[in-house]
Amino acid sequence: MSLISDLYKIQKKDLKNAVNVLTNAFSEDSMWKEVFNDEDKNHVLTEVMVRFCLKYGNVLSTSDNLEGVMAIAPHDKDMTTLRVIRSGAFFLSMKIASESKIMKVLSNAIEEAKKSLNLGPYIHLLIMGVSQEFQGKGFGGKLLRAIIEKAETERKPIYLETQKEENVNLYEKFGFYVTKKINLPDPVNLPMWLMVREAK
Repeated sequence: MSLISDLYKIQKKDLKNAVNVLTNAFSEDSMWKEVFNDEDKNHVLTEVMVRFCLKYGNVLSTSDNLEGVMAIAPHDKDMTTLRVIRSGAFFLSMKIASESKIMKVLSNAIEEAKKSLNLGPYIHLLIMGVSQEFQGKGFGGKLLRAIIEKAETERKPIYLETQKEENVNLYEKFGFYVTKKINLPDPVNLPMWLMVREAK
């Protein structure tokens, strides 16, 4: 029995609750506030990401109570319009169409920075969050230990991005290291840390 198989696999019936957990976890995130100073739009973007990972990757939780949720994206599939449509998130994405230009600029800056890392096949931890009421109780660690075990078994690095400096310290405790720190372009102007954990 592996740690990842002990996690609860999010299904379509759990979608709304999973999105609520992540939106709650990121409600104070500075980047999300800069891009969308609108809670509804934060919710929409989160749902687009979760739907994409349900279709093309994996979305997992600590238990069926959904204390914490992580979405794993395939490293070789960008979130194109066609894939967003196939994941059932097209009409949702139209609700944030006015922000699509800034999101494209941010995405291009991150992808450009990531190119120099030469990662090869990797596990992309797209988003992970624990509902505020459950933070500090080990649920984030449970998710991280499971994805680390999966990465070790598959002999792949794990890649993630974080906009919070305190998260850098947390991830470093689990063997991640900063490969690059970038400043996101205007109008966001916030730092972002690109982090990797090599398979050992």
